[in-house]
Amino acid sequence: MARPKKEQERKAQILDALERIVLRDGLAKLTLAKVAEESGLQRSLLRYFAGNRADLILLLFDRLIERGEDKLNALQKAEQHTLTVDQVVDLVLDGLLADESLSRMVDELWPYAGEDVRIQERLTGLYQRLCDELTQRMTAARIGANDADRFQRAYGIVSLGFGAASFLEIGFVPRDPETIRNAARHLLRP
Repeated sequence: MARPKKEQERKAQILDALERIVLRDGLAKLTLAKVAEESGLQRSLLRYFAGNRADLILLLFDRLIERGEDKLNALQKAEQHTLTVDQVVDLVLDGLLADESLSRMVDELWPYAGEDVRIQERLTGLYQRLCDELTQRMTAARIGANDADRFQRAYGIVSLGFGAASFLEIGFVPRDPETIRNAARHLLRP
C-alpha cells in the first residue's frame, strides 16, 4: 500500500496530466495510455492510484468541485470584511464562472453529471451555496421582498453567469462586455 503523501502526490500528478489532456484534446479522446504518457507514469501505476477511465472522470469532477468550494470558502472567510452584494456578484461572474479553464473543464464533464448521482448532488450543493451567499448579501442590503424573491434573483444571476461562460466557449459573446453584469445589477434593484 502506498504512503498517504506519495498517494496524494501521484493523484495530483495524474490529475494535472488529465486536465492538460482534457483542455487540449477534449474528454472524448481521453485514454488511459494518454494519461499515463502525459503524467510520466506507467499505466499500471496510473490504474493503481486512479483506477479506470470512469474513476479518472470522477476524480477530475471532485477536483473541480473542490476548486469551486474553495472559492466559496474564501468568500465566507472574507465575510468578516463585509463584502457587498456587488463584490459577491463580481466573485460569481469573474471568480467562478469566468474562469476559462474551469469553464472548459465543466463543459467537457457536464454530460457525465447526468450519469452519477454523487456528482449531481455535489454540483447542486455548490450552486446552492453560491445562491445562498448571494441571498444573504441581498438580505443584508435589503434587496428583494423576501427570501424566496432574493433566492430567485440569486438563481438568475448564477444562471446568467453560467450561461455566459458556456457561450464564451463557443465564441458567442455580447457586443458590450458589461451586458451580463448590467443584467445582474438589474436583478439587484431593491
